[in-house]
Amino acid sequence: MERAQADAAAQAVLEPHLRAQEARNEEIRANRAAEDALIARKRRIAWFVLAGSGVGAVIAHFSGFRFSLGIIWGGLAGSAIGWLATRRAAA
Repeated sequence: MERAQADAAAQAVLEPHLRAQEARNEEIRANRAAEDALIARKRRIAWFVLAGSGVGAVIAHFSGFRFSLGIIWGGLAGSAIGWLATRRAAA
């Protein structure tokens, strides 16, 4: 058997495995990209929550409500706004 024939036989045996491996690698890349996008969205929402908590604390302080309730309600409002804002950006 000549070298070219041996290479052709080896390629014929290995090609299905290489294609399957490439498909798995592409699937892994797609999953990682989706996970990265989800983590980035969650981080943006967290910034909205943090800002909302600060605004809620300031409003509670000046309006005479309890400070902790202002942080909680401000964080919830910030979460809702952040979720809506990032949902629109993701679509």
